[in-house]
Amino acid sequence: MNTIRMAWRNIWRSPWRSAVVIGSMSLGVWAGITMIGWATGLNDARTMSMLDDNVGHGRVQSAAFMESQDPRAILPHLPAIIEDLQRDSTVTAFAPRVVVQVMIQSGSGAAPMMALGVYPEAEQSVFSAARKVVQGSFLQDLESDEVVIGEELAKRLEVGIDDRVVLTFQDVLGEVHSALYYVAGVYDGASNLLEEMMLYVPVLNISRQMHLVDSLAIAENGRFPVAHELCFRVQEPYAMDPSLAHLEAQDSLRRWNVFIRSQIESLDQLALDGTPLVVRGWRSISPELGYADEVMAQSLLLFMTIILLAMAFGILNTMLMAILERTRELGMLMAIGMNKRKLFALIVLETILLSFAGLPIGLALGHFTLALTAKTGISLKGVEKGMAEFGIDSTIYPVTVPEFYLPIAALVFVLAFLSALYPARKALKLNPIESMRVL
Repeated sequence: MNTIRMAWRNIWRSPWRSAVVIGSMSLGVWAGITMIGWATGLNDARTMSMLDDNVGHGRVQSAAFMESQDPRAILPHLPAIIEDLQRDSTVTAFAPRVVVQVMIQSGSGAAPMMALGVYPEAEQSVFSAARKVVQGSFLQDLESDEVVIGEELAKRLEVGIDDRVVLTFQDVLGEVHSALYYVAGVYDGASNLLEEMMLYVPVLNISRQMHLVDSLAIAENGRFPVAHELCFRVQEPYAMDPSLAHLEAQDSLRRWNVFIRSQIESLDQLALDGTPLVVRGWRSISPELGYADEVMAQSLLLFMTIILLAMAFGILNTMLMAILERTRELGMLMAIGMNKRKLFALIVLETILLSFAGLPIGLALGHFTLALTAKTGISLKGVEKGMAEFGIDSTIYPVTVPEFYLPIAALVFVLAFLSALYPARKALKLNPIESMRVL
């Protein structure tokens, strides 16, 4: 305890110099925390934008469709699966989809696309792209010959509302079909890249043309007769594990998968109408979004380490100056009986206390800055077009990052300890007799 009290008093023997070091440490921590919060807010905005736009929080698919995108691999017992989703309190909305690879043609060009056969109301309840129609309107009828395309695709094909386009695709029998559609609407997606790759068509129209469904199936299955995948939203997208476990335990998935596993020995033997159902969260559906979170966290800690490392050199220089100024005093302490272990502890404690004095100030300033800007947002209007390419809005809302505070404190402690080693070594090498002769 006496050593700690002595170290704290020694820090303030040169108040201006110590204040400069503490201030620089505070500013460094503030800058690091602020940048971490801004980067986290930017990444969260991108992730949520992509989830809301097209990915969704989770999906139910058959294993065969996941592996080969075979159009025959529709979801079995779709009404039972939907009933289980409706009973799940964590699921807020769901949207069945039929997914078809098509070629779209207009008078000005052609492009390969992914056509989504959708149930309009359900699709709009789950995905924002279906609600952001900037021209015309979204699909109204399940059996109409309408199509909704993205803004970038409309520019590329030079088409507008009520213009005709031709969709060419392969049905479940292997035959190629070409169908005439009218552009009913143009949507503004989160990403310009997705706008050139994805379009919407009425589910029953495309399903009948592909021979996926007939009138009997529609009559038997009611509102949702056919789908390749069932997308859904949950209350907490960053805490998906409980929701996924709950869905996998539902009767429709459990009974179906147990029955299938009892009938087959390997995945190669699966028939398309007897494929196990798979429930996946967004990190599995779009791994790059999950990887971005992990890489960003590591990059931000590296960024913070670089800032603190620069601060460490300043602290190292300050402690060396303090050792040189107190050569006579340190020699006297050693002469009256202070052993090397206590002297080493004194220098290390001074360095750590000097470093930690600025840490809480920097953390408090950073937290306050992030809390304030989280409400007002940060506008980046000058680069909004470039950000739109990656599905990021031009206004970024930073987030507070208390999960980084403890790692930053640990970094400060480690770097302060390392910064103290060289000054402490210089102090231990002092000769008591020669040191007391220094003026």
